[in-house]
Amino acid sequence: MHPKAKKTSIKIGASAALATGITLASRFDLAISSTLAGLKYNGKHFTLDVPTFASVLEIIGEWAPSVLAATSALIFASAGSENCKTQKGKIAARAGSFIPAMGLMAYASSKTAEYLDYSLGGIAGRMMFAAFSFAIAAILYLLVGKIPPDIKKKLFLPAAYTLAASITVLLTVSTLKTVWGRTRLRDLVDDNSLENYTPWYKPNFFAGEYSFPSGHTAHATLVLMLSKWLSGKSEKYRPAVTAVSYGFIALMAFSRLAAGAHFLSDILFGFLIALGITEFFKMKYEKHLAKTVIP
Repeated sequence: MHPKAKKTSIKIGASAALATGITLASRFDLAISSTLAGLKYNGKHFTLDVPTFASVLEIIGEWAPSVLAATSALIFASAGSENCKTQKGKIAARAGSFIPAMGLMAYASSKTAEYLDYSLGGIAGRMMFAAFSFAIAAILYLLVGKIPPDIKKKLFLPAAYTLAASITVLLTVSTLKTVWGRTRLRDLVDDNSLENYTPWYKPNFFAGEYSFPSGHTAHATLVLMLSKWLSGKSEKYRPAVTAVSYGFIALMAFSRLAAGAHFLSDILFGFLIALGITEFFKMKYEKHLAKTVIP
């Protein structure tokens, strides 16, 4: 089969699968999540039997995109600082990138503490939280500093577009979550009632709930940008990196169902939104690269 025809067939098949998934979700969202998350009712109370792997991936799902975005910001600033004419300008550009990197690490750390029910209250807890976030950001900063200048220069564009995709996904998904106001299954269980369940096509509008769409799935989809980080001889690994990336996305999506954190429609729309954004920025990257000569 011709490569173009093969790609077209894959796209058609994937579109059909997603359409089928959304159709099934419209009818069986609650039943699917209830089964995978082990929903039980003893006559008085609802409970979930969440598998350990789902809880672990919930934490990983916060760190992976945060580290990717932070690394992209650090490489972008470090490589871009070479264009500064003064040494002070270079130092300022590199130091400036440390702030968003630490902010991202602080976010991932706070979410981890939340999932582990660890209280950050008190001076000691807050100091430990700040120190841990600073340490992780500092490690990333030092690692990026070890990248040879020629390789860092080649990573400048991929890092820039990955960072842009990360910001766009974050803003888009966060806005939709706030507007849609769909209640998570585990929150329904906490309320000991399934009466507030709503299908995805009936938004609750600013209800203070954040199930739709899935942020973990959307942010996991950002790993698809990593294939563009490979150049030269390493380009031969792009199919493998893409395959592993899709595997990671699928595992993350499944874990969100098993955790009772999302419904099938949440993860499908989270994936579609992020896929559209990553494909857009990959296309922009390719056009930019075609006009740029990187020795």
